[in-house]
Amino acid sequence: MSSLWSERLRVLLVTTECEPFWEETAAAHYVSQLPQRLAAQYDVRIIMPKYGLIDDRRWRLHEVKRLSGINIRVGHMDYALYGKVASIPGTRTQVYFLDNHEFWGRKGLFTDPDTQLPYADNDERIIFFSKGVIAVLKTLKWAPHIIHCNGWMTALLTLYLKYHLSRDPFFSGVKLLFTQYETNIPDLRFSPNLPEKARIDGHIPEPFLRLAGDQYARLLEETRCGIETHQGFPAPETWVEYYQSLLSHSPV
Repeated sequence: MSSLWSERLRVLLVTTECEPFWEETAAAHYVSQLPQRLAAQYDVRIIMPKYGLIDDRRWRLHEVKRLSGINIRVGHMDYALYGKVASIPGTRTQVYFLDNHEFWGRKGLFTDPDTQLPYADNDERIIFFSKGVIAVLKTLKWAPHIIHCNGWMTALLTLYLKYHLSRDPFFSGVKLLFTQYETNIPDLRFSPNLPEKARIDGHIPEPFLRLAGDQYARLLEETRCGIETHQGFPAPETWVEYYQSLLSHSPV
């Protein structure tokens, strides 16, 4: 990346929800407002899952041909990723939606609303999304200076970036942040064979070995080990100051 202030700094917000497309908690409104407060100094984009209950026509989602057909390896299977994009109404902020109908085209997020049982492939769905974010950034050739993950599910992405991609030139110098908004994490467990599903380029980052068979809440504990972690809803102006401080202490 070029020197710190010679170009408009790029910030990626990876999130589990964003107003008005999907609203589970107050975090959806908060995340949607951040880019507007940051736009004067940063080029901000958002990536989130394309949940099945998000209406393409209502929100004018359209397919990004460059992103469609990317194969994401989960375990020993390849799954096609389909990328869509829309703008937050009244703004120029682009929101990218990562889709695979088999994984995300459902009526529930992590439990079946009809049976109240967890989906058997939740591991695969979260891994698909995490690897999908990495693949989309490389395909778009859009290298963020800061990746700010929002919501418990995105914590898995932070582990990939910290423990596997730290030496990848594409992500060289990227600053990684995680914000937890939820007070209640889904009371579910990763499967015992999570490490085999999550491997990337034949490598299994150590945290995935510890997560195997454990509760989702353990994911947040792993994230706090060496990754800048915040809770709650800091004022957007606070993030502007924090981003500046974070980047000014090391070359980008």
